[in-house]
Amino acid sequence: MPRGLLTTHDVKERDRATLMTLPVELRLQIYNHLLISRFDRSEHPSWAVGATTRKLVSLDMPQAPQYRTMEPSILQTCKQIYREANPVLYSQNVFKISEPEQMFQLSAQIGPVNLKLMKRLKIIVPWTAELVPWLQLLDMLAMQASGLRHVELAWGAENEYPWAHDRKRGLGDSLDFLRALGNVQGLKKLVIKGCYAKNWPVYLKERMGGQVVQAICGDCRDEPESGVWDLNDDELQDDELMLEYDDRDLKKFEKYQQGTEDLMP
Repeated sequence: MPRGLLTTHDVKERDRATLMTLPVELRLQIYNHLLISRFDRSEHPSWAVGATTRKLVSLDMPQAPQYRTMEPSILQTCKQIYREANPVLYSQNVFKISEPEQMFQLSAQIGPVNLKLMKRLKIIVPWTAELVPWLQLLDMLAMQASGLRHVELAWGAENEYPWAHDRKRGLGDSLDFLRALGNVQGLKKLVIKGCYAKNWPVYLKERMGGQVVQAICGDCRDEPESGVWDLNDDELQDDELMLEYDDRDLKKFEKYQQGTEDLMP
């Protein structure tokens, strides 16, 4: 065969579509489906990101196979796919933690570059929490997680579990915790909820900007998080959800704030 002529096999191989021959826009859509956590929210609505079908990536819950909602193995395919897809995994998911060690372990696993890609974080501070590890976590977020844009933080309190004998106020009235939180800059939205001292919203708004901080009285139910996580309109429910406060939660919140008026950051 004369040199330079293509065989039928060569033509078929040349025309065969692969992932890397697709336009980058299509590849990004594929990464979106593989690397953004989604699920049927009707089974466990508390695992959902607000009113969407996105699922929180909970670092406080083992990722059993039956709960797996992502396929990160695609990142191991080649260097180009890793460079294109890796930001989707860390910047588009909402990560949830309830212990500082969970974030420390994740940071050690993914490295400082990927930590900077994380944009959305949901933090639950249990009423049994010890102060020092949380200060270390907030310091790490302020220094290393420069890509954070949306954070929701909820403090637990002593009367969250009224049957417990060793009840504590948690860290919702800790000046050290609050000041460390104020050092986390660059956020577009910070939502604080649960039980916290009376002057915390004013201080945080002065530190971060009035448009950044949203303070919720106690624990709300069925909270729409579209404003928090800035998701696409087609992922939100059509009906506008109203914040509804349970009387018990509101009374708990008001009781918690009594006596905190003189705590000035």
